Amino acid sequence: MSETEKKQFPLVSVIRKAVQFLAFILINYTIFETIFQIDLSVITDLHIPYPFIQTPRSFLFNGNGGAGLMEHILHSIGSGVDNLPFLLIGILMLLSLVLGRFTCGWLCPVGFFQDILSVFQKESRRKKMSIQADAALKQVKKWILGILLVIMIFLGFMATFNTVQYVSWKDSIGTFLRRPMAGFSLSEFLFYTLPRMIGMGVDQLSFTAMFENGWSVFLFIFYLVIIAVSVFYPRFYCRTMCIYGAAASYVSKFSMLKFSRNPVKCVGRRDCGICEDVCPKQIRILDEPFEGFTGEGECNLCGKCSENCPYGAIELKFDFE
Repeated sequence: MSETEKKQFPLVSVIRKAVQFLAFILINYTIFETIFQIDLSVITDLHIPYPFIQTPRSFLFNGNGGAGLMEHILHSIGSGVDNLPFLLIGILMLLSLVLGRFTCGWLCPVGFFQDILSVFQKESRRKKMSIQADAALKQVKKWILGILLVIMIFLGFMATFNTVQYVSWKDSIGTFLRRPMAGFSLSEFLFYTLPRMIGMGVDQLSFTAMFENGWSVFLFIFYLVIIAVSVFYPRFYCRTMCIYGAAASYVSKFSMLKFSRNPVKCVGRRDCGICEDVCPKQIRILDEPFEGFTGEGECNLCGKCSENCPYGAIELKFDFE
């Protein structure tokens, strides 16, 4: 029987929260401009394809700034065969293969926002989905990605081989080609759509002025529900709707950076199971190989399993094999 180790100060969690906070500030750099009254407008010209941001628009970015890697990829695919983003796809695959979902767990602003939400609910009162429901909901984001890919590939072929029809469709579908992920992005809602809505409402001193049409009403209600559910089910949006997470998961399951379990120290689910209880993505850690687990590419490498294991059986490793 493995001996339990004395519970230590949650150093990893503290460091992760600090890194998440700094990443949020650095990504939304205009906060620095407001606090320190300095001009950082030169950064506006740097369109960096951050892998962990869904879309490029942010109220704190004044609608500009760092762009979402996945939206760049989808937009390029839909713009024609000549614009296929091989470099961006390569960056996505390389990051996922080397670091797994590290950027999701340590750098993503939306992930940080959801982690803050979960703080308002006591650990003992946080909800768990059934295994079947959790598995099914994690497929939703992959279906969304698949549908978007089919649409953008079709548009890309039309742009290449039937330009006249493509231009006609491009005009009729509005901003979808330029912003294919906008309707599925919590970051877009939090950092662009919602502040814009509030601004319109304040300008006209009217709540109804916040909503331009029925679609904006739907998005407002839909994402408020997502946010509310995230209080009880940690990282709910990440599990179900994050398109970057869907794409990265296919490669991240083979990540070099992962956690492993010591078969000598780990006592299993019957006598413990704490690692699974604290996992925000509800990964069935004890069903995964001892050599390394990624939860089918869903593990965010947050470190809660390792930090809370009373037997010290879970360790982070970098494996080239």
